[in-house]
Amino acid sequence: MATPLYYVGSPAEVEHHARPLAAAFDLRIVGADEVVHLAQPGELCVFFNEYYPRFRDACVELKAKGCATLYAIDGILEWRNSWELPERGDCCLWVMRPVLSHKVACIGRSQARVLESWGNFGKCEVVGVPRFDKLAGCQPRIRQRGEPFRVLVITAKCPGFSSQQIACTTQSLHALKHWFDGHPRIGNTSIEPVWRLTRGLDEAIGVDNRLTDTTGQDLATVLQSVDAVIATPSTAMLEGMLQGLPVAVLDYHNRPHYVPAAWRITAESQIDEVLCELANPTPARMLYQASILHDALECNSSATPRFVELAMRMHELAQACHDSGQTLTFPRRILSDAQDGHHLPEPNYDHQSLYPRRLLHTGTGRSLPLSDSVDVVAREGFSVAAREAVPAASRAQIQAGDFLDGVRNPTFGWHHLCEELEPDRRKEIAQATAALERELRQTRRELQVCQRQSLRARLARLEAKIRRHLWLQPRDAPQQGPASGVQKAA
Repeated sequence: MATPLYYVGSPAEVEHHARPLAAAFDLRIVGADEVVHLAQPGELCVFFNEYYPRFRDACVELKAKGCATLYAIDGILEWRNSWELPERGDCCLWVMRPVLSHKVACIGRSQARVLESWGNFGKCEVVGVPRFDKLAGCQPRIRQRGEPFRVLVITAKCPGFSSQQIACTTQSLHALKHWFDGHPRIGNTSIEPVWRLTRGLDEAIGVDNRLTDTTGQDLATVLQSVDAVIATPSTAMLEGMLQGLPVAVLDYHNRPHYVPAAWRITAESQIDEVLCELANPTPARMLYQASILHDALECNSSATPRFVELAMRMHELAQACHDSGQTLTFPRRILSDAQDGHHLPEPNYDHQSLYPRRLLHTGTGRSLPLSDSVDVVAREGFSVAAREAVPAASRAQIQAGDFLDGVRNPTFGWHHLCEELEPDRRKEIAQATAALERELRQTRRELQVCQRQSLRARLARLEAKIRRHLWLQPRDAPQQGPASGVQKAA
């Protein structure tokens, strides 16, 4: 029988979040007012929201009832949403400070660090976003000759939490539209903006809107048809990065960013420079964007298996606590970390593309002769096939720079580093376990010796006591016969 799992909210609110879990659980999408009555002690309830009173009240009641609760965050942290909500609104002003649920499924490592700094130590589990699993391995489209350079301009579901904030967002979009109107081309390439705006902002600035839904189902399709993304602070930034597109954040509010971007537009004067760079992104910026992505979103492997493992373990632990009559508690970490706390090297980290002719220089910048350059290239894992192609007679006349032009990409890769690290981790565990087992065996032997010695001593004392009671001589006392007694008397 499948494990029951309650996903709290209406189908319109949570169905796209819960859908990836349907195969692993007896999934039940239930409203916040109903789940309190339906869920039984020891069962797991998942929340997508702790902002509104209906969810917060339900979470408190479920915890008091003995149900396990998990807050499954589905997006990034945003400064205004965290610190600048209107006081007279219908949202709690201190959401996630602390998290109400027993555990919180974070979308990435940076989010877990921030939440732990807000007082959620022992609650955070790094999971990722299950609905993003289908985007894994996506590549940007290959723009054909004559096709325009398409830029997706997208806003968050809520572009502002006050009239002043919405006006500021509208101003930034106006400036962007004005730039597109005045710059139909970058060099010889035409530019085509694709607008995907929320809350009527398309009408406010006078553009055609491509938004069809806000669940993210159509966004993946749109991303396959564009070449770059400009987004207000939102989870769409990560989706664009997952697609391998250069992403710029549009933020005239100029607030701190829990999830940064490799390109930023915080004023109209920056638009021209940023758009030109988005059309021709440098390897260094794309490397930085990849580092941002893997810190903000756990996506080196699929998120769904991690979510399923976390939910299963929480259900098992909650059932065990309920059956034994104990207070519901969970360990500080349930999920293991395949990366062992490390940020893996980025697959697109390549000396040759980042630093042309970098390998021809020492740490002090002194140029190397050709022979030393060949040795360095080979030692660093690059292919030296170009060396064999050069005749020996002309090799001496070749400049080191010319040699490096033929050097190929590194022969090593980082894509499977987790798998490569796993045997080392198992070996370390086995070594540590073997040492403990040896110590345990020695302790058992010493204990057995102590027990035998103690038993012999107790038996000796008992024998002596019996002999005293029976008027018997000790075993080591000399035996005296009748004859010796007569002689002594005589």
